[in-house]
Amino acid sequence: MEQDTTLAARLDRWARARPLLVDGSLAGVIWLVFGLPGVLVGGPAGLVVATATILPLALRRRQPVALLVWSTAVFGLQLAVLPIPLPANIAQALVIYTVAAHVASLPVRLCALATALAGCLAAGFRWSTEPEYTRNALVIAVFLAVFAGLIWLIGNVVRGRETNMRALGEAYARLEEGRLQRVRFLAQRERVAAAREIHDIVAHSLTVVIVQADGAEYAAEHARPWDRADARTALATIARTARTALTEVRGVIDVLRDPEAADDPGGPPVCLSDLERLVAAVRAAGLPVEVRADPAVFERAPAAVRFAVLRVVRESLTNVLKHAGARATARVAVEWTSEAVRVRVADDGAGASGVAVDGPGHGLGGMRERLRALDGVLTAGPRPGGGFGVEAVVPVAPPGARR
Repeated sequence: MEQDTTLAARLDRWARARPLLVDGSLAGVIWLVFGLPGVLVGGPAGLVVATATILPLALRRRQPVALLVWSTAVFGLQLAVLPIPLPANIAQALVIYTVAAHVASLPVRLCALATALAGCLAAGFRWSTEPEYTRNALVIAVFLAVFAGLIWLIGNVVRGRETNMRALGEAYARLEEGRLQRVRFLAQRERVAAAREIHDIVAHSLTVVIVQADGAEYAAEHARPWDRADARTALATIARTARTALTEVRGVIDVLRDPEAADDPGGPPVCLSDLERLVAAVRAAGLPVEVRADPAVFERAPAAVRFAVLRVVRESLTNVLKHAGARATARVAVEWTSEAVRVRVADDGAGASGVAVDGPGHGLGGMRERLRALDGVLTAGPRPGGGFGVEAVVPVAPPGARR
């Protein structure tokens, strides 16, 4: 059954793609079956009328209104010259069906029905015989009218189906376009997220590398004697930071290559040791950092929240390294409350000089976008006593409500 349906669908598509060929072939078959016998019924005049009635069917779907006018005129001529019906009159039924099925204008379709009913009445009286002429005429007219009305109704049903199919096709096309737009939107959002992630990684790593390199350059130029242990420490920090950055950038690129890994962009869940390594790298760059972190955050919070906490701390400390000045001190606090994880990063340096507090895209704006996806809130700005502060609040389910 499924194969028959598939074959029928293919034949239907093939016929719709070649209407002139199909209608021309149909007209030829009808002429052979119903047109040629007209010479036996009505002589040469019958053959001429049958040919004039059938052959224009080759253009029935291209010019249905013109075909209706032509068919009406030929049928009137037939009633005038021939007192009997012809087998070719079956073509008039096809004309009625064509107008009802393929003409969108309701007045034109109603005109075709009225013309058909009038023709049925005229044919009834033309083809009636004695002795009960009027009764026979009415019987013939009613029979032909019922037949013509059914053909007209079938054509309208087919036209309605075609209209519904076109509407469904347009709706499907709109849905498909909406799906493609959503796919493009999601791809764009992934690219933006990847760009933000790479910016955070590279900005932090390069900041540490630059601070270490500047310190090593200054020591090499001014210190007497040159301390190889300090140089080794600076170079080791640079190498470790660069390797870490390279690994994290590769992780982001792997996420872009494998969309199924997009829900776990950071690989294994962030733990307290990741925060400690981050702080150690910043301290090695010369920035004193005081840390107070609740271990429960890195044990109970969802992986996405832990990841966001680490990124907020890293971006904030990177800003301190870049903007707070040489004698600044940073303090980091990560707390677990009953409803949220709260992160505070504050410094006592030069303040907000050079920091884009409300800018979109990267930096603090990138942190806001990351927290917004978790229904979190980030506030940042100069502190009343000097320095700069960043505070992030990320809501989480309380431990008792977690499954």
